[in-house]
Amino acid sequence: MKKLVLILLFFSFCQIGFVQGLLSYVKWEADSQGPEKFDRIAIDLSWNQWQKIPDNITQGYFSFGFSSSWFKDLPLGQKSNCAIALGLGFESMSFHHNGTLTNVQSSNSSSTQLKPFETDSVVLRNKYAVNYIDFPFEFRIRTINKTLEDRMKFNFKLYLGFKVGILVNDHTKYKDHNIKIKTFNIPNTLPYRFGPYVRIGFNKIGFVGYYSLSSIFQDGSVDLKPFSIGLSWMRF
Repeated sequence: MKKLVLILLFFSFCQIGFVQGLLSYVKWEADSQGPEKFDRIAIDLSWNQWQKIPDNITQGYFSFGFSSSWFKDLPLGQKSNCAIALGLGFESMSFHHNGTLTNVQSSNSSSTQLKPFETDSVVLRNKYAVNYIDFPFEFRIRTINKTLEDRMKFNFKLYLGFKVGILVNDHTKYKDHNIKIKTFNIPNTLPYRFGPYVRIGFNKIGFVGYYSLSSIFQDGSVDLKPFSIGLSWMRF
Protein backbone atom coordinates (compact mmCIF):
# COMPACT_ATOMS: atom_id res chain seq x y z
CA MET A 1 0.00 0.00 0.00
CA LYS A 2 2.83 2.38 0.88
CA LYS A 3 4.54 1.63 -2.44
CA LEU A 4 1.30 2.29 -4.32
CA VAL A 5 0.89 5.67 -2.60
CA LEU A 6 4.49 6.60 -3.42
CA ILE A 7 4.01 5.62 -7.07
CA LEU A 8 0.81 7.70 -7.30
CA LEU A 9 2.52 10.69 -5.71
CA PHE A 10 5.44 10.34 -8.12
CA PHE A 11 3.17 10.34 -11.16
CA SER A 12 1.14 13.26 -9.74
CA PHE A 13 4.26 15.39 -9.30
CA CYS A 14 5.38 14.46 -12.80
CA GLN A 15 2.04 15.54 -14.25
CA ILE A 16 2.05 18.81 -12.29
CA GLY A 17 5.59 19.54 -13.44
CA PHE A 18 4.68 18.72 -17.03
CA VAL A 19 1.61 21.00 -16.97
CA GLN A 20 3.53 23.88 -15.37
CA GLY A 21 6.32 23.46 -17.87
CA LEU A 22 3.85 23.40 -20.74
CA LEU A 23 2.11 26.56 -19.51
CA SER A 24 5.45 28.31 -19.04
CA TYR A 25 6.46 27.30 -22.55
CA VAL A 26 3.19 28.54 -24.04
CA LYS A 27 3.48 31.86 -22.18
CA TRP A 28 7.10 32.26 -23.31
CA GLU A 29 6.11 31.48 -26.87
CA ALA A 30 3.23 33.99 -26.77
CA ASP A 31 5.41 36.75 -25.33
CA SER A 32 8.27 36.11 -27.75
CA GLN A 33 6.12 35.80 -30.86
CA GLY A 34 3.63 38.61 -30.23
CA PRO A 35 4.43 42.35 -30.33
CA GLU A 36 5.25 44.04 -27.05
CA LYS A 37 2.41 45.95 -25.40
CA PHE A 38 2.70 48.88 -23.01
CA ASP A 39 0.78 51.24 -20.76
CA ARG A 40 -2.56 49.53 -20.37
CA ILE A 41 -3.28 51.69 -17.30
CA ALA A 42 -2.86 55.48 -17.01
CA ILE A 43 -3.57 57.52 -13.86
CA ASP A 44 -3.50 61.32 -14.14
CA LEU A 45 -3.47 64.12 -11.58
CA SER A 46 -4.31 67.45 -13.20
CA TRP A 47 -4.72 71.18 -12.59
CA ASN A 48 -7.93 72.53 -14.17
CA GLN A 49 -8.99 75.94 -15.44
CA TRP A 50 -11.54 77.43 -17.82
CA GLN A 51 -10.22 78.86 -21.06
CA LYS A 52 -12.14 82.10 -20.57
CA ILE A 53 -14.45 83.43 -17.88
CA PRO A 54 -16.99 86.27 -17.59
CA ASP A 55 -15.99 89.69 -16.32
CA ASN A 56 -15.70 90.14 -12.55
CA ILE A 57 -15.14 86.39 -12.08
CA THR A 58 -11.82 84.97 -10.92
CA GLN A 59 -10.74 81.35 -10.74
CA GLY A 60 -9.11 79.63 -7.81
CA TYR A 61 -5.62 78.24 -8.20
CA PHE A 62 -6.33 75.03 -6.31
CA SER A 63 -8.62 73.42 -8.89
CA PHE A 64 -7.52 69.82 -9.33
CA GLY A 65 -8.73 66.70 -11.07
CA PHE A 66 -8.17 62.97 -11.18
CA SER A 67 -8.57 60.43 -13.97
CA SER A 68 -7.97 56.73 -14.41
CA SER A 69 -8.03 54.92 -17.77
CA TRP A 70 -7.61 51.39 -19.07
CA PHE A 71 -6.29 50.91 -22.62
CA LYS A 72 -6.08 48.08 -25.12
CA ASP A 73 -2.66 48.60 -26.71
CA LEU A 74 -2.48 47.57 -30.39
CA PRO A 75 1.07 47.77 -31.83
CA LEU A 76 1.26 48.44 -35.57
CA GLY A 77 3.69 45.63 -36.28
CA GLN A 78 5.96 43.11 -34.59
CA LYS A 79 8.75 45.56 -33.74
CA SER A 80 7.00 48.83 -34.54
CA ASN A 81 7.55 52.02 -32.55
CA CYS A 82 3.92 52.98 -33.23
CA ALA A 83 0.64 51.72 -31.84
CA ILE A 84 -2.97 52.70 -31.41
CA ALA A 85 -4.89 52.35 -28.14
CA LEU A 86 -8.59 52.18 -27.35
CA GLY A 87 -9.61 52.97 -23.82
CA LEU A 88 -12.24 53.36 -21.14
CA GLY A 89 -11.78 55.84 -18.31
CA PHE A 90 -13.25 58.02 -15.59
CA GLU A 91 -12.35 61.64 -14.82
CA SER A 92 -13.38 64.04 -12.08
CA MET A 93 -12.66 67.76 -12.52
CA SER A 94 -13.21 70.57 -10.00
CA PHE A 95 -13.16 74.34 -10.53
CA HIS A 96 -12.88 76.83 -7.69
CA HIS A 97 -14.18 80.34 -8.42
CA ASN A 98 -15.84 83.35 -6.82
CA GLY A 99 -19.13 83.30 -8.74
CA THR A 100 -22.48 81.57 -8.61
CA LEU A 101 -24.16 79.53 -11.35
CA THR A 102 -27.60 81.05 -11.83
CA ASN A 103 -30.49 79.74 -13.91
CA VAL A 104 -31.91 82.62 -15.97
CA GLN A 105 -35.47 82.14 -17.28
CA SER A 106 -36.95 83.94 -20.26
CA SER A 107 -40.30 83.67 -22.03
CA ASN A 108 -39.33 80.66 -24.16
CA SER A 109 -35.95 79.42 -22.92
CA SER A 110 -33.61 79.15 -19.98
CA SER A 111 -29.87 79.49 -19.61
CA THR A 112 -27.24 79.08 -16.91
CA GLN A 113 -24.95 82.05 -16.25
CA LEU A 114 -21.94 82.56 -14.00
CA LYS A 115 -22.38 85.75 -12.01
CA PRO A 116 -20.53 87.37 -9.07
CA PHE A 117 -21.92 86.95 -5.59
CA GLU A 118 -24.42 89.63 -4.60
CA THR A 119 -23.54 89.44 -0.91
CA ASP A 120 -20.36 90.36 0.94
CA SER A 121 -20.23 87.14 2.92
CA VAL A 122 -16.89 85.50 3.54
CA VAL A 123 -16.81 82.42 1.31
CA LEU A 124 -14.81 79.50 2.67
CA ARG A 125 -15.38 77.16 -0.27
CA ASN A 126 -17.04 77.58 -3.64
CA LYS A 127 -16.47 75.09 -6.44
CA TYR A 128 -18.11 73.36 -9.36
CA ALA A 129 -17.30 69.70 -10.13
CA VAL A 130 -18.06 67.43 -13.09
CA ASN A 131 -17.51 63.68 -13.52
CA TYR A 132 -17.28 61.87 -16.85
CA ILE A 133 -17.02 58.37 -18.27
CA ASP A 134 -14.50 58.72 -21.11
CA PHE A 135 -13.79 56.79 -24.30
CA PRO A 136 -10.25 57.79 -25.33
CA PHE A 137 -8.32 56.94 -28.49
CA GLU A 138 -4.54 57.34 -28.76
CA PHE A 139 -1.93 57.20 -31.50
CA ARG A 140 1.27 56.15 -29.71
CA ILE A 141 4.90 56.73 -30.64
CA ARG A 142 7.60 55.24 -28.40
CA THR A 143 11.23 54.14 -28.47
CA ILE A 144 11.18 50.37 -27.98
CA ASN A 145 13.77 49.11 -30.48
CA LYS A 146 16.32 48.56 -27.74
CA THR A 147 17.28 45.86 -25.31
CA LEU A 148 15.08 45.45 -22.25
CA GLU A 149 17.86 46.83 -20.03
CA ASP A 150 18.15 49.98 -22.15
CA ARG A 151 14.39 50.52 -22.13
CA MET A 152 14.30 50.37 -18.35
CA LYS A 153 16.69 53.34 -18.29
CA PHE A 154 15.22 55.45 -21.09
CA ASN A 155 11.95 54.96 -22.95
CA PHE A 156 10.46 58.07 -24.56
CA LYS A 157 6.70 58.17 -25.22
CA LEU A 158 4.53 60.57 -27.23
CA TYR A 159 0.83 59.72 -27.15
CA LEU A 160 -1.59 61.87 -29.16
CA GLY A 161 -5.16 61.35 -28.05
CA PHE A 162 -8.77 62.35 -28.47
CA LYS A 163 -11.57 61.49 -26.07
CA VAL A 164 -15.33 61.69 -25.89
CA GLY A 165 -16.95 61.72 -22.46
CA ILE A 166 -20.44 61.14 -21.09
CA LEU A 167 -21.48 63.18 -18.06
CA VAL A 168 -22.09 61.09 -14.95
CA ASN A 169 -22.95 63.89 -12.52
CA ASP A 170 -22.16 67.50 -11.67
CA HIS A 171 -22.55 69.56 -8.54
CA THR A 172 -21.67 72.81 -6.81
CA LYS A 173 -20.37 73.09 -3.26
CA TYR A 174 -20.66 76.32 -1.29
CA LYS A 175 -19.61 77.00 2.29
CA ASP A 176 -19.33 80.10 4.46
CA HIS A 177 -19.37 80.68 8.22
CA ASN A 178 -23.12 80.07 8.44
CA ILE A 179 -24.20 77.52 5.84
CA LYS A 180 -22.97 74.69 3.66
CA ILE A 181 -24.84 73.89 0.44
CA LYS A 182 -24.29 71.14 -2.14
CA THR A 183 -26.42 71.27 -5.29
CA PHE A 184 -26.59 68.54 -7.95
CA ASN A 185 -27.65 68.60 -11.61
CA ILE A 186 -27.15 72.23 -12.59
CA PRO A 187 -29.59 73.12 -15.39
CA ASN A 188 -28.41 73.23 -19.02
CA THR A 189 -25.30 71.13 -18.40
CA LEU A 190 -24.11 69.50 -21.62
CA PRO A 191 -24.39 65.69 -21.26
CA TYR A 192 -21.15 65.03 -23.15
CA ARG A 193 -17.73 66.50 -23.89
CA PHE A 194 -14.93 66.00 -26.41
CA GLY A 195 -11.43 67.27 -27.10
CA PRO A 196 -7.81 66.38 -27.87
CA TYR A 197 -5.06 65.62 -25.37
CA VAL A 198 -1.38 64.73 -25.39
CA ARG A 199 0.72 62.55 -23.10
CA ILE A 200 4.52 62.91 -23.12
CA GLY A 201 6.66 60.78 -20.85
CA PHE A 202 9.78 58.84 -20.02
CA ASN A 203 9.37 55.29 -18.75
CA LYS A 204 6.41 55.30 -16.32
CA ILE A 205 6.07 59.05 -15.62
CA GLY A 206 4.87 61.76 -18.01
CA PHE A 207 3.00 64.99 -18.52
CA VAL A 208 -0.56 65.19 -19.82
CA GLY A 209 -2.55 68.09 -21.25
CA TYR A 210 -6.22 68.28 -22.31
CA TYR A 211 -8.05 71.01 -24.26
CA SER A 212 -11.84 70.78 -24.42
CA LEU A 213 -13.56 71.71 -27.68
CA SER A 214 -16.96 71.68 -25.97
CA SER A 215 -18.35 73.89 -23.25
CA ILE A 216 -19.63 72.46 -19.99
CA PHE A 217 -23.01 74.11 -20.62
CA GLN A 218 -25.32 74.17 -23.61
CA ASP A 219 -25.49 76.95 -26.20
CA GLY A 220 -26.96 80.16 -24.80
CA SER A 221 -25.46 79.57 -21.37
CA VAL A 222 -22.08 80.69 -20.06
CA ASP A 223 -19.23 79.43 -22.26
CA LEU A 224 -16.94 77.45 -19.94
CA LYS A 225 -14.47 75.30 -21.87
CA PRO A 226 -11.96 73.52 -19.61
CA PHE A 227 -8.30 72.79 -20.12
CA SER A 228 -5.99 70.85 -17.83
CA ILE A 229 -2.32 70.00 -17.40
CA GLY A 230 -0.85 67.46 -15.04
CA LEU A 231 1.24 64.42 -14.27
CA SER A 232 0.62 60.95 -15.65
CA TRP A 233 1.62 57.54 -14.31
CA MET A 234 1.61 54.71 -16.89
CA ARG A 235 1.97 50.98 -16.18
CA PHE A 236 1.59 47.49 -17.61
